[in-house]
Amino acid sequence: MPEGEKDAFWISQNAELRLTATPVLYHCEPIWSWKADSLPDFAIWGMLEGSGQLRRNGKPFSLAPGICFLFEPGEEIEAEQDLADPLSLFVIRFQILDTDANELSSNDIQTPGQPVHVSSGRILEPIAQLALAWDAENEIEKQLQDHSLRMLLLLMADASRTVFDERIARVSSLIDSDLGRKWTIEELARESSLSPSQFSRVFSKQYGESPIQNLIHRRMNAAKQLVLETDFSIDEISHRVGYENHAFFQRQFLKHIGFDPESLRRNRAL
Repeated sequence: MPEGEKDAFWISQNAELRLTATPVLYHCEPIWSWKADSLPDFAIWGMLEGSGQLRRNGKPFSLAPGICFLFEPGEEIEAEQDLADPLSLFVIRFQILDTDANELSSNDIQTPGQPVHVSSGRILEPIAQLALAWDAENEIEKQLQDHSLRMLLLLMADASRTVFDERIARVSSLIDSDLGRKWTIEELARESSLSPSQFSRVFSKQYGESPIQNLIHRRMNAAKQLVLETDFSIDEISHRVGYENHAFFQRQFLKHIGFDPESLRRNRAL
């Protein structure tokens, strides 16, 4: 790192962080999209669920659970979600001050030019909840918020050591486009122009879990959405997300979602 520049690790350990807006959690409606010609502050965006696309100063990136961005003031951002897989994401806007309480600009900070993947949305969510539970009048909640923001920056600093591979991101989008397909490691490896062993290694490093486990989690999240938002039969939902064995689908759903599909549907209006 060039002398004088400060990265996410330095910020997490040394800087004073001041919120410029209340942290927000978005459960995006189908028509959601977002555009800013010039961001006013530093911001962390973290993806918890869903998929979509984002353009950062004109450069495209895929969105998936666990993907995080650290944006600088002045950046141009456009984002939209996949209609069949709506996004849930959190946004935290803040200023960064150095040890002498001087506000730092984007010229002073070395932010990752690529998105980073911090394992999965399941790890991000509890940290995000701490950041979101912020009351300016409550000193304990302010401290929790500060610690959670620093934890996010630490996770991003660690994850940024792994190069974000767009080949793997493209395969990720391909999987989302057809969750019911019987994907094999060999097929996915061909799509990424890697050998099966290389593909599995790079995918696991980028997404924090093996391709098979990641596919199961995506299928279960998609099934949960279909249970809650459609009137499809449970059998039809099972087939749509790639399960021919209804009993096995029920067991997987209960294991990953915490409810069986019928119970979740009965309680969806509560």
